[in-house]
Amino acid sequence: MDDKIRILIVDDHQIVLDGLVSLLLPEKVFDIQTANHGKEGLQLSDKNNFDIFLIDISMPVMDGIEMSKALLQKKPTAKIIILTTHNDKEIIVEMLHIGVSGYVVKNSSKQELLTAIQKVKDGKSFFSDDVHEALRKEIKKQHENEAQENVFILTKREKEIIKLLAKEYTNEKIAEELNISYRTVETHRKNIMQKTSSHNLAGLLKYFYSQDLLK
Repeated sequence: MDDKIRILIVDDHQIVLDGLVSLLLPEKVFDIQTANHGKEGLQLSDKNNFDIFLIDISMPVMDGIEMSKALLQKKPTAKIIILTTHNDKEIIVEMLHIGVSGYVVKNSSKQELLTAIQKVKDGKSFFSDDVHEALRKEIKKQHENEAQENVFILTKREKEIIKLLAKEYTNEKIAEELNISYRTVETHRKNIMQKTSSHNLAGLLKYFYSQDLLK
């Protein structure tokens, strides 16, 4: 028994618990206990040394998020795999911040779950393909939003000025070219520097070339 992987499965649906136990026990390498909610799971964790915790998110009494937080406060080295139907990016990110070792959605295959358990047992992390895809989409969305903000961060006049600066125009020449006062050019240039967090002309031009905004 000592060489087996000790697992606690926490889920409020008995049919899910029964199904997971039936799925894992034939492997003959697991010692499995179950709990119906987070509070019961924490009580069992106080009495036993589990290698892996498989925890659902949505449960009565205490959900998987609160259990994971409380468990890691008590046992910072606890190895938690979230096993849930939720693949919402907000929940995934929250669980990553809490410090779980794995996140597997319930439509995953038996082999994926076994791989997750073994990797986490070995001190690694594991996140199912659905989780990676949700995070990838979120990162892509953030990048697109940042790019969109960068495109519209400057006024039309400010864009005209930065393009002339890229051509090495002086403030005087820019004022003449755009038929505005020298003081107005200075003000626009100061605003451009502040908006782009640039400290000098070289930094400003590097920023705009990296964003491909000098077409």
